[in-house]
Amino acid sequence: MVRPTSTAFCDGQAIVASKPVSGRASGPSARAPAAINPQRVDFLSLRLLLVVAQTGSITRAAAQCHLALAAASARLKELEERLDARLLERYARGARLTEAGELVVIRARAIERELAQLQLELNDHRQAVTGHIRVVANMSSIAAVLPDDLTEFLKSHPGVRIDLSEHTSREIQSLVTEGRADIGILTGAGLHPGLQTDDYYIDEIVATVPNKAPWTRTKTMAPEMLLAQELIILQEGGAISEWLYDLARMYGRSLKVRVKAKGFDALAQLVSAGLGVTVLPKVVAARFSRLLKLKTLPITGVDSQRTISICTIAGGAVSPAARDLYEFLRQRH
Repeated sequence: MVRPTSTAFCDGQAIVASKPVSGRASGPSARAPAAINPQRVDFLSLRLLLVVAQTGSITRAAAQCHLALAAASARLKELEERLDARLLERYARGARLTEAGELVVIRARAIERELAQLQLELNDHRQAVTGHIRVVANMSSIAAVLPDDLTEFLKSHPGVRIDLSEHTSREIQSLVTEGRADIGILTGAGLHPGLQTDDYYIDEIVATVPNKAPWTRTKTMAPEMLLAQELIILQEGGAISEWLYDLARMYGRSLKVRVKAKGFDALAQLVSAGLGVTVLPKVVAARFSRLLKLKTLPITGVDSQRTISICTIAGGAVSPAARDLYEFLRQRH
């Protein structure tokens, strides 16, 4: 049995600490570990351990959590006793996680994320928001079809809130697998086995050149011709950049990268200024060709079509709103 005994503050949040009624504590021993009673592990102590992991110092962690050093040290010692494991190696100038400490920190971060998500969902509930969906997508989908698709979805789900952020396809896999996003939209094969994936839409990439000599009469772009050009590519990489590097390896060539820039709009403007040639999704290239003096050329001799996929964590461990959006996108194109 436990009873609340004090309230402390960590990063501006009040958390009630608990201790056993009997006050007895036993240190780590060689006996088989007993099952952990969740009522004996309080969130403030876990948060304190997370800050120690970040700062490498119990003193700095105590200051960030607004605790006296002695109180912070006592909490960490009590946490070790309750988990029956040594979590920290303590030194004169700081502290370092043990292997057991690393395991606890991984779970503590997950608990912290779940609590933050719970707080967000409760706030949404008070504001009559019926769902909150975290979507991570690559640049191609955000620049092409995703905005219109989200608009259509929200027409029939007016109480849903969507947080959309842009990441590379590699980052998206990690974010969804780790539970930091509900739905991912990405390019590429070999996705993580813990993900459920479905086709979203087919994307074609095209060469984009200035609409002037020497390109006036050119109708298509062969791989050899493309690899001979001064190229403008995204500085943060991405699926199109990987495609270009793979193409260069296939033909035993090196990419002639003249400029790296951030965003499709920057690539298009640099091409318009005559600094080189780029490769863009066909839908995006068509849009910029109308705004700027650009010309799009189909790439021949290689597969220039890509499947853009949607993914979520396998097993359906997402909110009903996220599941509704996933099904909507899966059937959209």
